[in-house]
Amino acid sequence: MARLKVVTAEQMQRIDKRAIEEFLIPSIVLMENASLAVMEVVSRDFPDAQRVAVFCGTGLNGGDGLALARHLVNGDIAVDIILLGESEACKGDAGTNLQICTRIGIPIHFARDDESLDKALEIASAADLVVDAIFGTGLSRTPAGLHARSIEAINGMRAPVIAIDIPSGLNASSSDLREPAVSADVTVTFVAPKICHIFEPAAGKCGDVVVADISIPSAAVDREEIALSLTGPRDAGLILGTRARESHKGTYGHVAIVAGSPGRSGAAILAARGALRAGAGLITVVTDHQSAQIVDSVSIESMSLVADITAGSVDLAAIIDHINGKTGAAVIGPGLADDEKSYEAVRTLVQQIDRPLVIDASALNAFVSRGNELNAHGHQRVITPHPGELARLMNISVADIQSNRMAVAREAANITKCVVVLKGHQTVVADPEGELAINPTGNPGMATGGMGDVLAGLIAALLARGTSSWDAARAAVYVHGRAGDLLSEEHGDVGLAAMDLADRIPEAIHGLSL
Repeated sequence: MARLKVVTAEQMQRIDKRAIEEFLIPSIVLMENASLAVMEVVSRDFPDAQRVAVFCGTGLNGGDGLALARHLVNGDIAVDIILLGESEACKGDAGTNLQICTRIGIPIHFARDDESLDKALEIASAADLVVDAIFGTGLSRTPAGLHARSIEAINGMRAPVIAIDIPSGLNASSSDLREPAVSADVTVTFVAPKICHIFEPAAGKCGDVVVADISIPSAAVDREEIALSLTGPRDAGLILGTRARESHKGTYGHVAIVAGSPGRSGAAILAARGALRAGAGLITVVTDHQSAQIVDSVSIESMSLVADITAGSVDLAAIIDHINGKTGAAVIGPGLADDEKSYEAVRTLVQQIDRPLVIDASALNAFVSRGNELNAHGHQRVITPHPGELARLMNISVADIQSNRMAVAREAANITKCVVVLKGHQTVVADPEGELAINPTGNPGMATGGMGDVLAGLIAALLARGTSSWDAARAAVYVHGRAGDLLSEEHGDVGLAAMDLADRIPEAIHGLSL
């Protein structure tokens, strides 16, 4: 299944080279396609633009800007090109486009020193749209001199800014923010998003990111073996698919939810709600007698199996037989008690359940410093820690996790042999083979109790249908965040409740691209 891959500058350079040398696509064709893609965004997003200032460097990114200037002029838009450097520095395709712009009479203002830059900036200040084509993905240093002054001037202009490929000043391969860097309203990048487009704080400079096709063959990208991807609505939609007319409740699986304890029964209810709203055919909540009464009164669509896993007399074998014999997937952990009796019971269940399993919340605490025991038999398994739970599981600090979320999630997946869902802003999904997916949905209003319980049930519902743990985790995280975004659009991002989010899941699924 094709995914929107996220690349570094080095990977993108190899993809470009492969497209040119192996697939014989002339580099100037790629430059032309890139400029046409930006022109399409200008026409769509800024249809009233009458005068555009295009800031160009002397490299390939500047060449994209020069090519764009031609298309703008052909669209009856007045253009001023501010070229930072000498014309002789524009080589190859950039030089060709500079010659074309010169021959068709587009005004070109050469900024060679402070005085000439000041004059060019005065002209550019009259524009109602600014294009940043100073630096592209090859930049690895901090801008200085005339380049730095130009970037600062762009940021001081009132006109909106479109950046070509990346906002000048950013390092395409890094989330770090170095100043000065252009603050773009829209960034048009090519083939695939770069690291700086996805991760804060650099991503905050990019505005709306448009990923444009410039006719580089997919094979040129696939050969790069890129591990990082961004989950999108098409990914989630293809994973979830559509329901056949002849289906019945058995088609969509039976989910068991081992959850809840006195004072924490709400977690079991929310997990059941997440599974229900994600389309599970049947749901059984395994919980203690007191919690079962509460669950039964609220989660009327689910069934209950009364069994307090902390009680000495409980028959864990009966629970295991029920899950292994009658269900398609299970959740264990939401709202369970945090004590050693519960941890011992959880470890026994996890070791002997052979169904696809989501291990969440208190169940993860049973495996502190024992992560290699979470999937000893190689089953389909997903763990869903927040940073604090993963810190305890791996015996490292939360700060260590948050400073390098992707690397830590990948290491955790390798140790546990489970798909890891590291929750938080831009939730990371990692699998034991090294694949990583970043989730773009969700909002700060989801930082409330119970949201993770809904997610655990949602993942289990997809597992119960036979979806792989990798696909189930990616799709569920996307849908869960999208449901939160729908809720936030209605109510803002304060006071959002997990039960309300669960009830938005069908709408979030309905809106997916297929």
